[in-house]
Amino acid sequence: MIRKANQRGQAVVELAFQIPLMVALLFGGVQIARVFYVYHTLQKALRGGAGMLARSVNVDYCDSADAALADARNFIVFGNLQGEGTPVVQGLTTDMIQILPERGVAAVTAVTECLCAQDPDSCDVSSGGRVPDFVVVNLGSGFPLPVPFPYVNLGTINLRVSVRMPVTGG
Repeated sequence: MIRKANQRGQAVVELAFQIPLMVALLFGGVQIARVFYVYHTLQKALRGGAGMLARSVNVDYCDSADAALADARNFIVFGNLQGEGTPVVQGLTTDMIQILPERGVAAVTAVTECLCAQDPDSCDVSSGGRVPDFVVVNLGSGFPLPVPFPYVNLGTINLRVSVRMPVTGG
């Protein structure tokens, strides 16, 4: 009889060691899933905005105040062109969105940033340039995602999301 009582006490002690480990694994799994969810949501939003820009006509990529660029930023952040409502990801702002026109280099598979200058090969359509071959939409320096964990500060993860689309509009 005494031996069974000792074994019961041993099981309680083992359970006391296992519960914090299981809770830590559960919270860790939830945080990893949250990071993947936020990354996927950001990528989906950027893809939608890049697709909208790629199909738009008369976009002046060299003018940061162009209405099409502002609409694309609003669409990425809020899911609508008016820029109203809550962001698709908490903490995402239109200032984080970076839009870069790119041009393919002839006879090479390289792609370079399209310059905004008064040159026939530039992307400045208002100065006689032509439409870029690709549009790249990214988050500039990234999206800082805090990783909360009970009683521990794990810091932030910087999610770098970028989308490149071929321009089909004029």
